[in-house]
Amino acid sequence: MKRVTPVHALIVVAAFMAVILFANQLASGAFGGHRFERVRPGDDGMVRIAIGDLERLQVRFYRFLNSGNQEVRFLVGRDEEGVIQVGFDAGRSHQKVGRGFSYQDGWIVDNKCETTTRLSTLNDGGRGCRPIPLKHSVAGDELIITESDVLEGWRYFR
Repeated sequence: MKRVTPVHALIVVAAFMAVILFANQLASGAFGGHRFERVRPGDDGMVRIAIGDLERLQVRFYRFLNSGNQEVRFLVGRDEEGVIQVGFDAGRSHQKVGRGFSYQDGWIVDNKCETTTRLSTLNDGGRGCRPIPLKHSVAGDELIITESDVLEGWRYFR
């Protein structure tokens, strides 16, 4: 019977860790599962996003990254009435899991517990398995969010 050498044991542990890391990246949408667009704050500390071409019942996902490498994910949608709805890609009940939300036919779907929330209620408040609202303003065809308001949600993504 052959003995397991330390080199072989190290190779097995490294392969196991690689599989775990790959599965984590796959679950977080790093391989095209989510379509996050990267945004940064301007010199004035504001994040400006063009929303003129955002159709009714359409949602876009964004990844905020500032110079301090603080990353926050959020989503922007236009409901059936044409109102802009904005929320973090995290819910209060299980934000540390990092599964976030997806969108299907007017509904925001929690990727962990598979509950749904109407897009039109996103700005109303995040409880349980709903996205946490993100403060914002709209000026013409532009969505404006302050860097400090985005960073309020940083704790959900650490």
